Amino acid sequence: MEPAVAQPPGGRGPAPGPGSQPPCDDQPAGPSDQGRSAGGVERPAPAFRRATAATALLAVAVGATGWLYQRHWGRLPWSVPSKPWYHAVPFYLFPGPQLAPRAAVVALPVVLLAAVAVVVLQRAAVAWRLRIAVSSALLLVIALAASALAAGPPSWWEPFHYDGEYPQAAGRIGAIPSFLREFPERLATLPSHAAGHPAGATVLYELLDRVWPGIQGAALLTVALGCLGAVNVAGLARDQLGEDGGRWALALWTLSPVVVLYTATSADAVFALVLAGAALASLRGLTRRSAAWTLAGGALLWLSSMLTYAAVLLLVFLLPPAAGRLRQERATVLRWAATTAGAVLALVGLLWLATGYDPFAAIAAVRRYYGSAPGSAHRPYAVYLLGDGLAFGAMLGVPLLAALAARALALVRERAWASVDAGALAMLLAGGAWGFSRGEVERIFLFMAPLLLVPAVRQLLAWRARMRVVAALLLAQTLAVQLLFFTRW
Repeated sequence: MEPAVAQPPGGRGPAPGPGSQPPCDDQPAGPSDQGRSAGGVERPAPAFRRATAATALLAVAVGATGWLYQRHWGRLPWSVPSKPWYHAVPFYLFPGPQLAPRAAVVALPVVLLAAVAVVVLQRAAVAWRLRIAVSSALLLVIALAASALAAGPPSWWEPFHYDGEYPQAAGRIGAIPSFLREFPERLATLPSHAAGHPAGATVLYELLDRVWPGIQGAALLTVALGCLGAVNVAGLARDQLGEDGGRWALALWTLSPVVVLYTATSADAVFALVLAGAALASLRGLTRRSAAWTLAGGALLWLSSMLTYAAVLLLVFLLPPAAGRLRQERATVLRWAATTAGAVLALVGLLWLATGYDPFAAIAAVRRYYGSAPGSAHRPYAVYLLGDGLAFGAMLGVPLLAALAARALALVRERAWASVDAGALAMLLAGGAWGFSRGEVERIFLFMAPLLLVPAVRQLLAWRARMRVVAALLLAQTLAVQLLFFTRW
């Protein structure tokens, strides 16, 4: 499908204009020799190195401080294991080296070879659909191989063995229509994660259990479905940045620590597939004035709301680009908003008529459960107001967080409040300000990764960063976190 941006002859990227970016380091940038090496290749801007180094120091310093705080500043002996309580606030990481030597002999070379293939694919001239398919397959390989470094193949389903996980409810919810009708009353009897989400999350794993029964099936199907998110990454980035930007986004998504580590195995990987798809379809409905994309966006927004309450943050993402078009295309924007809302409400009504599912009663029930249950609801709000953004951004990848910070400053200077970049960054900040997710956002905010890659890649291109350097940094961070920390998911 063609991107919704104007392309210069040759289709090498976005047409020149406000916010347009220089080409990547592997392509000629123009007649000027400024910023080039003796070999004619553009040198990366010094700002990339400085910003990445400063961001790495900040992330390590904050995480170390949070861990020492959890350890009561040294009063808790180091002999006490970090797991399951003493994580590195605001990161939900538990210091604890883990390595299965026999598994690592196979898994580590697989990770390295697959990462090399990601970079090679980014530069290869292959069909766009094939690029997406291969990126999905490479993420599947990297996620499973990286996870296996801890304990071999059992690491793939080990997270779902916890009592609170969604698959623990599979096989015992009975008929799905009855479950939906009785959901508010049955919520407190569900595993903790299922109880904290709309009914669709539990129904999803009931359906997966019918396809492939057991925890192993649930885990591997979760990873496989999560890897299909390459479709959303490619669509969003190519629409906004052109084909070169789409290539970059696909490669960085495939190697991002938060994507690799929490696709294997976190249910939020499946949620992310639907939520990012809703953002892509809704945005295309707006920018292309397409009724079909708008209806698809509304349907996916409804489905997103059935999986996780974090779906409400998608409205924050869509608001700036919609507001930017409101003055010039008021009728078009209002028609898009009405069609989207109508599609969501129609599906809510149809489900209520078919099963008796009451979303308002479900929200009231989960609020009661969330307020009385131990855990994140009782963590200090102020710590996670900005801490959530830092935790997710740093785990998205240190160079990507540096790029996001720089892009945020550029948006302030440019007053580009009505851009997709502004929507993505506002969504990240709103996630922390909301306060519902106080920590553990490395998995909860996973759906934000495809959206945040748009401003991050835009800034990396502006810095003339080199793909192999950024890829190496992301891979090194992924392996370091996997080997040195227990991530829980």
